Amino acid sequence: MIAPHAIQEVKEAARVEEVVGEFVALKRKGSRYLGLCPFHNEKTPSFNVTPNLGIYKCFGCGEAGDSITFLTKHEHLSYVEALKWLAKRYNIDLPEEEQTPEQEIAQSERESLSVIQQWAMNWSVEQLWETDEGKRIGLSYFRERGFSDATIKEFQLGYVPEQGNAFAYAAQANGFNAELLAKAGWIKRRESDGSPWDFFQGRVTFPIHGLSGSPIGFGARTLKSDKKLPKYFNSPESLLYIKSKSLYGIYQAKKSIVQHELCYLVEGYTDVISLHQAGITNVVASSGTSLTEDQVRLIKRYAATVCILYDGDAAGMKASLRGIDLILKEGLNVKVVTFPEGEDPDSYAKSHSSSEVTAHLTEHAQDFLVFKAELLMADSGNDPVKKAAAIHEIVESVALVPDLVLRALYVKQCSTLLQINEQALISEMNKVLRRQYKKKLGGDFVPEEHLAPDLSAPQPIVEDLGTAPQERDLLRMLLSYGHERIMVKFQDEEGNAEEEETSVAELMFELLALDDILFDEPLFREIYIDYRHKSNLGETIDAARYVGHEQENWRAMAIDLLTEKHDLSPNWKARHKIHVKRESEALRDALEEAVDILKERRVDRMIRDKQEDLKTADELNVIATLQEIIKMTEAKKKLAKKTGRVVVG
Repeated sequence: MIAPHAIQEVKEAARVEEVVGEFVALKRKGSRYLGLCPFHNEKTPSFNVTPNLGIYKCFGCGEAGDSITFLTKHEHLSYVEALKWLAKRYNIDLPEEEQTPEQEIAQSERESLSVIQQWAMNWSVEQLWETDEGKRIGLSYFRERGFSDATIKEFQLGYVPEQGNAFAYAAQANGFNAELLAKAGWIKRRESDGSPWDFFQGRVTFPIHGLSGSPIGFGARTLKSDKKLPKYFNSPESLLYIKSKSLYGIYQAKKSIVQHELCYLVEGYTDVISLHQAGITNVVASSGTSLTEDQVRLIKRYAATVCILYDGDAAGMKASLRGIDLILKEGLNVKVVTFPEGEDPDSYAKSHSSSEVTAHLTEHAQDFLVFKAELLMADSGNDPVKKAAAIHEIVESVALVPDLVLRALYVKQCSTLLQINEQALISEMNKVLRRQYKKKLGGDFVPEEHLAPDLSAPQPIVEDLGTAPQERDLLRMLLSYGHERIMVKFQDEEGNAEEEETSVAELMFELLALDDILFDEPLFREIYIDYRHKSNLGETIDAARYVGHEQENWRAMAIDLLTEKHDLSPNWKARHKIHVKRESEALRDALEEAVDILKERRVDRMIRDKQEDLKTADELNVIATLQEIIKMTEAKKKLAKKTGRVVVG
């Protein structure tokens, strides 16, 4: 683990305009830099870099962060990899904290396994290209499969000789430990005499690369026709290789996935390679295993849409429906493409041109709902029991969609596809949602916001009386100017006018505390309370604390609040002789006005609540409630007068 002081040194040294400027052409504009966003296609620059805050933000696609965030997203590095990149860039040593003996052993083993896998890959590649056996058997096999030499080299495919211990002897001759070679999955030991033999003997190899491009594991295919032999062997799990968290082809595909905002998902190694060769480079495989949550989350880092490619085998498609549900659960969009019967992505890519493959993927992409409905309903025929079961399974999938709006749209689509009353589908889905909620959290109560709205009930139109915009504005002022010093007027005990110096933050705390006001929005409230707590402890807080915060949602919110889309043109003063008063020049007045507007909004909401109470109040409480409403209305008028608003009624 990298020492915290070293991380801080890197953050302080890494100037955001310098780091971003290595990848994006930036032009100075006032206090900011402007360029074309590297995260989406645009012709007009909307990508802003703000050096004094150490942040960037694109007003086109919303991407934002600091130097480290930029590297993790643009170069697809992990947090630690980004730190190391910056440390190298600014010639900073990255000392690591003291580790426990167990941690040191694990770290040492992980590094040793990485060295072994790199050497093993290089050795197997050499065997493929430089030996007679490798060229005669391994290389000819890949070429027969339609792989070009360039593709074979790009994926670093290799070969292990038929001789049972060629690798074992070569590896040990190069000083590698036999125990670690076994953990890496390259050798086994005979029970009879303990002698080593090559696990991948007589097989072609498919390196599984990690995100950094280093091999972490291998798949190996036999070239023999013996049906008793497993067609594929895979590396065992280790500290380096965890099958459920790995995707074949992710290293080669990640940039293309980001560019296309789409990830194609296939089953096997050759599917990935053939599609890649056909120009479909944003493709990965689950490596012959059932799709896992960790694999879906890995895809989610790069794209919000997954397109699953199925062969024409109906039984295989049904078995893979669980994968769709996993993807939906993670909040990703799901498309499905099927191939003609007897074809799979590998064979189709080989027998068709690149343009034909691309056209097929584009033209035959179906929404998951249409695909699943057609697949399941085709089996049900006219059997009402089977049809009901199919409908229930489809509703189960729709209920997994976390986005309420998208879920509602799917319900409507489902109603049309299945010719089922929409309200009936909603009732069924709410049963599923209640069951899911109970299973997850326990108890029988389910918050209404987790359920689909009951269409049979009247839907009232209620004005939004939330205070989020006002709270957002106050939080922006707190992060932007909280540390600024201002003069505040007050009267002493004898009624004499006095002035004292305070900070914007302290004045805000005081003004809000007068009426015991806390923010309603959870995220705003968390940041506000944290700022107040740190300030009360005597710490000097600035925006950098939140811009570089470890909590992603805090960091994103801070960047969003602090980034201004437009700069004030100097022409107003220089050319037109007009001085436009900035917020920073009148902080006290701006803050007091913002607090008053928030209070006014709160009073609005309280009046609305009391008006609702009137509808059900008995005779004794009507007069008291009306008196409260009158008092609140007068308070609202006073606040409105201060803020320059007009109150009618």
